Amino acid sequence: MGKKYTVLLADLDNTLLDFDLAERTAVSRLLMQYGKNPDKKLTDAYSAYNDSLWKRLELGEITRTQLIDMRFVEFFKANGINGDGKSAAALYEKNLSECAPWIDGAKELLNKCRGKIRVYIISNGTARVQLPRVRASGIDKMTDGYFISELVGYNKPDPRYFEKVRECIPDFAPDKTLVLGDSLTADIAGGAAFGLDTCLFDRYGTYTENQAVKPDHIITELSQIYKLLDI
Repeated sequence: MGKKYTVLLADLDNTLLDFDLAERTAVSRLLMQYGKNPDKKLTDAYSAYNDSLWKRLELGEITRTQLIDMRFVEFFKANGINGDGKSAAALYEKNLSECAPWIDGAKELLNKCRGKIRVYIISNGTARVQLPRVRASGIDKMTDGYFISELVGYNKPDPRYFEKVRECIPDFAPDKTLVLGDSLTADIAGGAAFGLDTCLFDRYGTYTENQAVKPDHIITELSQIYKLLDI
């Protein structure tokens, strides 16, 4: 028999909700609002730039406010798009807040956990974007709570983020808690640094053993975690 987990800390984006799809939808809608054709080259360029900014946020190189203020200012400048980048950021967030597509198997996972293991959402997202998505998807009613970094006051992988999570979960037992997420640098590194077991959701099969961060478990489909959780 494996370890009996009582708490699952599940990342939101690209673990339970399909952020890649939501982002493409939101940025495509924005580009059309600015009279641009949202072709794959342009949407991929935004995704790569946005991802690089979130990595810098995780490392503490920039603040959340700087990330939000600069991402469309720089993206517009680099791609010859006329418009106020700060106004575009607000439009994008509104678009994104309305997009909450599920990852395959995520709803089934939450249903199987109900009454057997407590599930809490851990997210580095912005509250005004994530809260509507959590509610629109119904995840707020299918889980035991959620921790959005902007409201917590710290970002994953900062140990202070996980300390806040520990303080807010009744009867929290680190040795019976599993972190599930798609990000090595935020979810897996953060959970491991706090002494928690970790499970990488490697949806695209890109993880290689030579990477510095080593998850305790790796799955490529969410249903593979059922055995691990004994549900």
